[in-house]
Amino acid sequence: MSTYEEIKENLAIQISELEVLQSIYPKELVVADHGVLADINEFVKNPMQEMPQRLEYSVQIPMNNRPVELLISLSSNYPKEKPEIYARGTSLNRSQQLSLNQALNSVLERQEDNEPCIHVLITWLQDNGEEFLKKSSQNLTRKSRNRNYKPTDFARYWIYSHHIYSRFKRKKIIDLAKGSSLTGFCLAGKPGAICIEGALEDCDYCWQEIKSLKWQKITLKLVEKEQDCKDINAIRKFENFEEILFAVEGRQNNMGKMLKYLADHETQHTFRELFGIESKMPAKSTD
Repeated sequence: MSTYEEIKENLAIQISELEVLQSIYPKELVVADHGVLADINEFVKNPMQEMPQRLEYSVQIPMNNRPVELLISLSSNYPKEKPEIYARGTSLNRSQQLSLNQALNSVLERQEDNEPCIHVLITWLQDNGEEFLKKSSQNLTRKSRNRNYKPTDFARYWIYSHHIYSRFKRKKIIDLAKGSSLTGFCLAGKPGAICIEGALEDCDYCWQEIKSLKWQKITLKLVEKEQDCKDINAIRKFENFEEILFAVEGRQNNMGKMLKYLADHETQHTFRELFGIESKMPAKSTD
């Protein structure tokens, strides 16, 4: 387990690296939460303060008017342990975005331990990202020529997590769902939950991607399926994919409000299986 002094040293390195990157990318770099950054600076001055949350930021990398965004999430052990990273772009199709992230993570694994590496990753994206964008454009043209409509298997995945705090994870979940034309929600806070609905293969792809992130606890609690659907939009319970939060004390969610949200979408039958709590809707007034 890291000592306070080790964590202080790690966080000081993170701040130093961030300041260098901000000087190089003053407009492209965005810190997710400046309150967290302030907490980290305070911890470096006084290591006995409460442990700060993860430092998270993003960098927009321009590529011929088709930018790629790199999301970065650093634990208190970085650079002794690898960062969580994820690259995304509106001009990347799902296949090429997956390939890009696999290649980027291979670059990450080759970096020396205990050395800051974010600038190396940004440079690699600047040098190699265009190749994945070109392949995305080629695949889009090919698909438009060979479009074939057929019945689709529909699915609705219900996922439970001990908590969902990280802005990095929340952005990726939203990006995955919307990029795969899935509807549903992500309940941020504690406990956390995710519902994704749409084509079965898209739900499974997103679940595998979500599961691959680092979690304290995450479980696929329930899968609802219907085969050979001619119109999956007619089966959806949700109109779009959204992030929801029902925090009452700190980051603890109000489960009564969560139950009402599910009831509003005619999915309250999942409440007990998802959270392990008996569902009891408040009685309606007879006045």
